[in-house]
Amino acid sequence: MSISDKSFLERLNENPDYFEFWQDFHEFCMDIKINDKEYFVNSLPIIFKKIKNDGAGYAIYQGLRKLAVEKPSEAIQIIELIEEKNNNEYLNFISSLLGGLSQSKSKYTYKDKILTLIKSEEEAKINSGVNAAYQVVISNKQEELKFINEVSQNIIQTIEKGNIEDLGIITRFYNKHLNSINDAKKMVVQLLNTKKVEVQSEVARSINAEFNFDEDPIHFKTCLKLLTHTDSKYIGIYNTINFRLKDTIKEQPELVTEFVNLWILNNKRNLKGITVLKEIIEELYASDPHTIESLFLEWLNSDKSIYKDALQFVISDLSNHINAVGLPKDKLEKFTETDALYVVFMIVGNILDRKYASEMLYNILEVHFNNERIRNHIATLYAKYLIINYYSVTDILKEKRKIANPIITSIIDQIIEVSEQYYKQVTELEVVNEFEPSDKRMTYFLKQQNKQMQELMDATENKRNSFLDFATKISLKAGKSFFSKYNGQYTEEREMQNFRSSVEVARLQYIDEIGQIKSRIMWQNMKRNELPN
Repeated sequence: MSISDKSFLERLNENPDYFEFWQDFHEFCMDIKINDKEYFVNSLPIIFKKIKNDGAGYAIYQGLRKLAVEKPSEAIQIIELIEEKNNNEYLNFISSLLGGLSQSKSKYTYKDKILTLIKSEEEAKINSGVNAAYQVVISNKQEELKFINEVSQNIIQTIEKGNIEDLGIITRFYNKHLNSINDAKKMVVQLLNTKKVEVQSEVARSINAEFNFDEDPIHFKTCLKLLTHTDSKYIGIYNTINFRLKDTIKEQPELVTEFVNLWILNNKRNLKGITVLKEIIEELYASDPHTIESLFLEWLNSDKSIYKDALQFVISDLSNHINAVGLPKDKLEKFTETDALYVVFMIVGNILDRKYASEMLYNILEVHFNNERIRNHIATLYAKYLIINYYSVTDILKEKRKIANPIITSIIDQIIEVSEQYYKQVTELEVVNEFEPSDKRMTYFLKQQNKQMQELMDATENKRNSFLDFATKISLKAGKSFFSKYNGQYTEEREMQNFRSSVEVARLQYIDEIGQIKSRIMWQNMKRNELPN
C-alpha cells in the first residue's frame, strides 16, 4: 500500500472522526491510488457515512470516475468486490466507476452491467444503475440514443412493479434526456404528480437549465404549476426555485405571478408558508413595481378571501425591505364605483400595516376624488380608523398634501383637523391612577422580584467548563468613559453612546382589541351589493 492511501484509510478505520479527515480525504480523492483494493472496499461504508449529507463528499465520486478512465482494470476489480458486498453503502460508489468506464478504452460491457442493475428487484442496485446511466458518456449519438431509451423502458417497468421508492435519480436521468427519450417530459410530469420531495428538488434544479420556457412553454408551465405543491418546510427547494426564476421574472413576469397565485390555492392550510416566496415577490417588485401593484389589486378585488388572507403575510415580509406598495392608477381608473369602494373596505379589513394601507387608500382617492361616495368613505376610514390607531398617518398625509390637487388638499385638511381634535381631547383627559400600587408596595414587589431572579440565576448557572473559560479575561473600568487592559496595555478611552428604538403600536387596537377585530371582520366580509352608501 502506498503511503498516501495507507495513512488515510488506516487513520479512518482507527478513528472515523479524526480531526484531519477532510484535509486527508480531499488529498486522497485528487489522485486515488489503491493497491489493496479489498481494504479500500471494506472502508467504503465508513466513507459513505462521513460524506452522506455533505456536498464536499462529491470529491470521491470525481476521483473514482478519473480512476476508471485512467485505470479501467482496477475499476473493474473494485466493482466486482463491491458486488460481492451487495449493500447500499458499497453500491453507492459503483455508478461513478461505471460512468468512468464508459469514457475509458476498456472493452468492459458497462451497458449490460447498468441494465442488469436496473432490472434488479433491489432498490439500492436500481438506484446505482440509473445513476450510472445518468453519468455515462457515449460518443456515438445513435448508440447513446438506443441505450438511454432502453434504460427508460426498464425504468418504467421497475416503477410499475413498485420496486423503487426514491425517484430522485430517475427524475434527474429524464431531465438530462428530455429531448432524446420518447415521452421523457411525460415521465417527468408523472413523477412530479407523486409530490415526492426528491422529485420536486430535481425538477427545481433543472428549471432554466435543462429546460426553459422558450424551448417548450407547455412543459415549463406544467412543471412550475406542479412545483407549487412543494411543502414550504423544504426551504432549500424554494431557494433553488427563486434562483432559477430570476431570468423568468424579468422576461415573463406573468408566469411568476401565476405561480404565486397557484401556490396560494394549493397551500390553503399553510398560507403563512408563503414566506418561502418572499425573494420572488421582492425580485418582481424590484424588476417592475407595477406587476406587484397589479397583483395586490387583483387579490383585493377578488371574491376569494384566500388571496386577501395571503396578502397579510406577504406584506408582513415586504414591509421589512419596502416602505410601501400602492395600487396601479391605470387599472383603478377602469374600476366602477362599486369595485373601487369594495377594494377600499378590503384594504382596511385585511391590511394591518399603516403605510401600506395609507398608500393604497390614497391611490384610490387620487383616481376617484370626484366621486363623493368614495371620498367620504376614505376620509372617514382615515380619520376614524387609521389615524386613531396611528397618529403618524397624519405625517404621511401632510407629505401627500404638498403635491395634491385642490379637492384632495381640502379632504386631507378635513381629515387632519378631525384627527387633531380627537387627539387634543384624549391628551386633555385626566390620568386616573386607580389601580396604581403605592410606592411602599412597589418597592416590596421589586425587592421580591430581584430575589427570585437571583435565585433563578444561581440555580441555572452552568457549573461545567464553558467556552468562555478559554477566552482571555479582560478587566474593564468604566465611568463617564471606559477602557480596558489587554496584553498588558491599556486601550484608548471611549465614551458610552446613547441609542434608542421606538415603534408605533395601534392605539385603539390596544385599548379596544375586540372592537377593532369586530370592525375588520365586518369589512372583510362585505359583499359588493351590501356596501354602505
